[in-house]
Amino acid sequence: MKIFIGLTDVANITDNYAKGFRALGHEVFTVVWSKSRFYPDVEYDLVIDAGSFASSGFKRYLGIFINLLKIVKGLKCDLFILYAPAVLPTYLYYPILKLLGKKIITAFWGSDVRYWYAFAQEMKQLGAEDEVFPFFDYARTRSGGSYWDKTRTIKTAEKYSDFIISQPDCAQLQTKPYMRCNLPIDLSQFEFKIHGREKPLILHAPSVPEAKGTDIVMKVIDELKEDGLQFDFRLIQNMPNAELRALLAESDIVVDELYAATVGGLSAEAMASGNAVLVRYMEDYCRVPKGCPAVNTNKFTLKENLREMIVNVEKRKQIANLGRPYVEIANSHINICKTLLEWVENKNNLKYDFHPEFYKTFSIPADILENEKKEASKKRNDFYKMLLFGRKPKT
Repeated sequence: MKIFIGLTDVANITDNYAKGFRALGHEVFTVVWSKSRFYPDVEYDLVIDAGSFASSGFKRYLGIFINLLKIVKGLKCDLFILYAPAVLPTYLYYPILKLLGKKIITAFWGSDVRYWYAFAQEMKQLGAEDEVFPFFDYARTRSGGSYWDKTRTIKTAEKYSDFIISQPDCAQLQTKPYMRCNLPIDLSQFEFKIHGREKPLILHAPSVPEAKGTDIVMKVIDELKEDGLQFDFRLIQNMPNAELRALLAESDIVVDELYAATVGGLSAEAMASGNAVLVRYMEDYCRVPKGCPAVNTNKFTLKENLREMIVNVEKRKQIANLGRPYVEIANSHINICKTLLEWVENKNNLKYDFHPEFYKTFSIPADILENEKKEASKKRNDFYKMLLFGRKPKT
């Protein structure tokens, strides 16, 4: 089978999917909009905004257009795994693929479909508002699109996809049943080492500090130092993943996201490397695979949980020792790719993991919608100015 994967790469998922499918004997064609700064060495079959043209203006967009045409090469594929579908007009390529008889899996990974107001409302209903409250502001300012953008993306994907993989914490606007998305990881890249130091090395490596609770982490670290606890700490930012992987093999404890609903990529990588991991997750809500050894931690419990991991070396080692076996079951890129293919073959008889209900009662205040219309109009005008003049003219 020939498999198309794109049009972006989130947490190296595209590359790990590609390696998994190739290990199973399939051909793969990978397409991303642009390369991630965290994975600069990863090679793709096509990078749309490759940076070989002028950094802005007409020439850049001409280059992007030319590269978009090269996506036609991917039409030879049989199966399309698509995410961030708003990169191109969704009403264009989904119907074309369906008309050509292609199989389509749409994967939603977070902010591509998470609508901030719906997320906030559901967290309130679940009684989790206080735990994740600071994330609401981030989700609003870094929304990745308006309410209409997200609903259009979801509706188109639900109409044309064979099935969708997603997560409940971003699925408030989804209406059709879907399967749980699991992060694929190439475990051969991670060295498993448990150090058991009396003075542990703690890492916190947020991709976006305001979305991960970094301010709270730093406050707790300072308080524990003032309490006299002995440990080393490193805040890691903008480090390429290859360097981070080496550092994970030398650390003892990783503090990950404090506002998350499920166990993300860094947590899985840290467990695969022999760390005790502290991260927030909602096990039943997100159907996190059973037996997760990560210490479930939110902003209220971080200080005591981290204190225990620092001083209780034996418990820390016990937790760390469970990490690699768990990730081998939950995150193996080959097993995940094999499961996706099984779902494709049995799509008409799938027993879906999730059946959305929230959208049935959700409503939005009119003033929020009006403000979003104005913001969307301004963004469109700025884009046209950028396209015509190479930069937004001063007003």
